[in-house]
Amino acid sequence: MSFLSFPEYNGSCHPEDWLCNFKFVAAFLGRAPSESELVNLALLKISRSIYNDKNIQISKFSQLIEFLKADSSFKIFKLCSEQKLLALRFTYLTQVQDFTIELRQLLSDIEIFDLKLQKQFILKILPTKLFPDTYSLKIAESLTINDVFINLLNFLLQYKRVVKYGSVITLRHIDTGKLLSSSLERYTGGSQQYWAYAVDRRATDYESWTVMPEVLQNEIPPEYGGNKEKGSPVYYGDKITLMNNGTGQKLHSHLGFESPITSQQEVTCQTFNDGNDNWNVQHYIYDVDSKDKEPWNECHDIFLFHSSNNLGLNSHNFMLNDKYQEVTCFGDKKVNTTKWRADILYDFVSNQ
Repeated sequence: MSFLSFPEYNGSCHPEDWLCNFKFVAAFLGRAPSESELVNLALLKISRSIYNDKNIQISKFSQLIEFLKADSSFKIFKLCSEQKLLALRFTYLTQVQDFTIELRQLLSDIEIFDLKLQKQFILKILPTKLFPDTYSLKIAESLTINDVFINLLNFLLQYKRVVKYGSVITLRHIDTGKLLSSSLERYTGGSQQYWAYAVDRRATDYESWTVMPEVLQNEIPPEYGGNKEKGSPVYYGDKITLMNNGTGQKLHSHLGFESPITSQQEVTCQTFNDGNDNWNVQHYIYDVDSKDKEPWNECHDIFLFHSSNNLGLNSHNFMLNDKYQEVTCFGDKKVNTTKWRADILYDFVSNQ
């Protein structure tokens, strides 16, 4: 290795990072010059567009850094780094480690070391709109930079918890805390199809549901494919079907049949495969269309409305018996009883 092994400085990185690398190469080469000798060597590796006045006296590392930071190239570097920081985006596909490394590097490049400013920049670039305020509040209220990045890590990991086609989930009714369920018992009145209800117990197969594409043609089961292949995210605005893993039946509703207790629209499970198996997934608070490509996250409250009449999947404290709580189609997402939240039991991962 020789003089050519030393890194050059042209304003494309932070001066302190360049000098650190320069010192490392000198140590690796076994050189032990004085500080002034190493500075003179470093000056030879600076672009002549930055250092071209040989009358400038620089003999210490501190003077070298001060000189480089005073040059317009450093101001340009900081401005470009800030633009990169503000353009930084995190999606469910982004690698958490890569994102945090780049984030910390850019904060360092623009010399944002103040805790309050760091939190402001971080919160500005995070996709917090659809998330509960508790996640951003934990970052905002962090007392140390270490706490900031621990809470940031929790946010990013949760953001990646996206419901996909092929995922196995439970659906918890927010107002009562019970899980959407089914069984092989049939209603004695109404459509006489299989029961759908909410129950308070630890999840079994009867409380787990596989997320599938919508039924496109009557009597033909839903098929994975295209942008609804197994492992693809479910976006808000997508139509889906939900298959109960205990019975193999699909969550279903239809006009013309009333629920047994409150006479709202009946919700059942059945295997006929028709358009009444289809449900539209919506964020409970924000109006998000499928073209917005916002994925369904398990920490979001959601609203499932029936594709044929836009009534919401609903439950309430009215009981079918001493264990099972009635589930119906009723109202819209302004009604608290139509609010649900998923919990991913099995997160389908594509082999591709």
